[in-house]
Amino acid sequence: MSEGSPTSLLHLSITRWIADNFYLCEGCTVPRWLLYEMYIENCSPGAKDQVNSATFGKLIRLVFPGLGTRRLGTRGSARYHYDGIAIKKNSSFYARYCFLLSEKKYLRHRSPGEMMAASSWQLSTPTGTGGDACSSADAAGYKSNGQEIGTVVRMEELDKVEDCIVSFWKSLQPEKIAFMSLPDVCELFKCYDRQLFQEMENILLRDFLEEVSVQYLKSIRLFSKNVKLWLLNALEELPVLLQTTKCKEVTLFIKRLRRKTDLSNMAKTMRIVLNNNSKVTGLRSDLHAVINQGFVDMPGNLFQKMFRSPDELQNNTEIKCLNDLISLLAPSTDIRVLLNCMSSNLQAFVIEPSRNKEEFRKLAADFQLRWNFLLTAVSKAMTLNYADSFGSWHLFNLLLLDYVAHIFQSYIEEEGAESFYVTEQNDPPLLLVYEPSYLWGYFAEEQPQAKAPQPALITLMQSPSNVRLSDTYSEF
Repeated sequence: MSEGSPTSLLHLSITRWIADNFYLCEGCTVPRWLLYEMYIENCSPGAKDQVNSATFGKLIRLVFPGLGTRRLGTRGSARYHYDGIAIKKNSSFYARYCFLLSEKKYLRHRSPGEMMAASSWQLSTPTGTGGDACSSADAAGYKSNGQEIGTVVRMEELDKVEDCIVSFWKSLQPEKIAFMSLPDVCELFKCYDRQLFQEMENILLRDFLEEVSVQYLKSIRLFSKNVKLWLLNALEELPVLLQTTKCKEVTLFIKRLRRKTDLSNMAKTMRIVLNNNSKVTGLRSDLHAVINQGFVDMPGNLFQKMFRSPDELQNNTEIKCLNDLISLLAPSTDIRVLLNCMSSNLQAFVIEPSRNKEEFRKLAADFQLRWNFLLTAVSKAMTLNYADSFGSWHLFNLLLLDYVAHIFQSYIEEEGAESFYVTEQNDPPLLLVYEPSYLWGYFAEEQPQAKAPQPALITLMQSPSNVRLSDTYSEF
C-alpha cells in the first residue's frame, strides 16, 4: 500500500477521527462494539470506503499502542472493552455516546467501573466546547425553552412562565427524558439553568438600590417561589436526578432574590434617615462618642486575646471599616457611597488577599464574625449610653450586617462553590450565611465543658440581623 493511496488516506482519516475524539484515561473502558458503531455512524450513508471491525481495531492500536482489552459483563452477556481510553468531553459525539450507554439493552453489560467513570465526566459550559458536545435536538430544545422563558420575563408577562415550563416538560417523550436524566447532561443543563436564572434576576431586580415599590418587591419574591412550584409540579414523575438538579438551581435563585429584596427594603428605610439632616448629624456624633471615648466593650474572650491594647484595637480592620463609614456620614449622603465604601474595603481586606477558595472562606468567616461582634458591641454601647440616635443606628446596623453577608455569599456563588457554609460539628464556622445566627458555635468551641448550648445564652448571642425590616411584610 503506497503512501498517498486511497486506502492509506482512508486509514489516516480514521486514525485522526479516533485521536480527535478519544484519549488515554487510566481506569476507563469503552465497549469495543460501541466505538466501532460510532465510527460507522460517522461515515456517509451508503459509503463503500468503510473498514471492517478487525481493521478498525488495528487502527485503534496505531493511535494507542499497547491498548489492552477486557471482557466485562455478567456471564452469558459479557462483551469486550478497550481498557484505558475514554471519549473526550468536547467530542461532538459525546451526547450520542452518553445516550447509547443509557439504553437498557446496554446497561446490563456495563461494569461498575464504567458507571463510575461515566458519572465523573463533566461537560463544559454552554459558552465553551460543551455546547457542541451536546448538540442533539433535545439539548437545543431545552436551551430554546430557557430562552423563551427569558423573553416572557423580559416582556413582564410573568403569568405565562408557568405555561412555558409545563408545556415543555409534559411534551417530552420517554427517550428524551432518559437522555436528559444522564448525569453529564444534567450538568450541562445546570449551566443553562444558572444562566437563565441570572438573566431573570437581572431583569427583575438587577440593583437592590433601585427605587422600586414595596409591592413590586413582594411580587417578584412571590414569583420566584412560584417558579419553583411550577417546576416541581412539572417534574413530579421524572427521574430523581433531574428533579434534584433543577431544584437546586431554582432554590439558589430564590435565595438570591430574597437577599436583594431584603436589602432593598432596608436601603429604602435607611434613605429616610440619610435624608434627615438632624438624624444623620446625631448618628455620626453618637458613633464618634461610643467609639472614640472607649465605650465599646468587645464581648467574649476572643477580642481580649486578639487585642491587648487600645492602639491594637484601633488598628483592627473592622474598626477601620466602621470609621470609614462614619467619616462619610453627612446630611443627604447617598447610600450608594456608603455601601461602595464597604464593598471596596471587603475587596481590599478579604477578597484580594485570598489566594484560593479555602483561604477566602476562612478570611471571610474571620472578618464576618468580628464584624458582627463589633456592631453588636456598638449597639450595646448606644443602648447603655441612652444615645438618641439608637433607632437610626439599628437600621444602619441591620443593613451593614446583611450587606457584608450578601457580598461574601455572592462572591462564592460566582466562583461556583457549593455547600460553602457546611462545617463539621466541632470546626469553627467557615462562613456565616446570609442570616448569621450561630455565633454560639464559636463559643461552644471556646468552652468545651458546655455539653449543650443553654437556650437563654443562645437568645443573647443571636445576631441583631435576625430581626428583619421585611418581617412587617408577612407574605414575604
